[in-house]
Amino acid sequence: MRKLAFLIDEIDNSKELIRFAALLGKDINARVHVLYFQTTLYSYGGDGLTGTEIPPDPELYQKISDDIKEKVDGFIKEIEAEHTGISPIEFRSEIGDASLTLKEKVENKTYDILMLQGHSEQDFWLQDSVNMNVVRNVPCPVYIIPPDARYQPMRKIIYATDYNEEDIATLKNLIELTKPFDPEIVALHISNDDEFEKQLMSEGFAALLSEKTGYNKVSVKIISDDGGKDAVESLVNEAEKAKANLIVVLKENRNFFERLFKSSFTTQLVKEAQLPILVFDKQSGN
Repeated sequence: MRKLAFLIDEIDNSKELIRFAALLGKDINARVHVLYFQTTLYSYGGDGLTGTEIPPDPELYQKISDDIKEKVDGFIKEIEAEHTGISPIEFRSEIGDASLTLKEKVENKTYDILMLQGHSEQDFWLQDSVNMNVVRNVPCPVYIIPPDARYQPMRKIIYATDYNEEDIATLKNLIELTKPFDPEIVALHISNDDEFEKQLMSEGFAALLSEKTGYNKVSVKIISDDGGKDAVESLVNEAEKAKANLIVVLKENRNFFERLFKSSFTTQLVKEAQLPILVFDKQSGN
């Protein structure tokens, strides 16, 4: 059984996303852990010039942890009562750096998949935010779930690609992960290179993907990129036209990944598409 960890940060707005995680876990045969990380904050004593750090109050942290646990456990109890067949959901509150802790847990096979509570605001996508550190550093598939998302089985997937050798391994992992849904997968390339398009089609890349992955529901599509200005709109339009349930990007696809995670680009994507984003890297397994 897979193990899925869902990292929440806005407790009051987390119930429906916990439901999302639970239903996804049911469909992909994954046990779900809901996690909340408290950062270790220090207060300062003294005159402001010669003051010293005062370690956090353990009783205060325990009270915060207990209050959060009570609320989240209440959400979990309601969700488990409303849905049959889902595995028991566990809640854990920890103190420390979420990125470092989760990286270690994934490397130790404690978790196979991560989910993050997305936001429409730009602070989610800042270079040094907790969420972005998790996306960049943790070597497993990472789902980013928009704040208003409602769970849908993954019947149609848009996979953003530069058409390189890493795509074959990633597509194999994606196909294995989404096998219960038997989805259509569109390998989408955003390009302004007409010659690239002609070469791609002449070489039969779609047939090659089907052959290499052993999956016959993979198609190839190229859309134009007007200097990068309309990339978000083009991607959202393609996802909406296809009635896609998921957008997938590979971290090693540096060109697209870096553009995707510029704050204005992805903020608009999450806000407009209201679709989960799944980030793979080449170390991501099944």
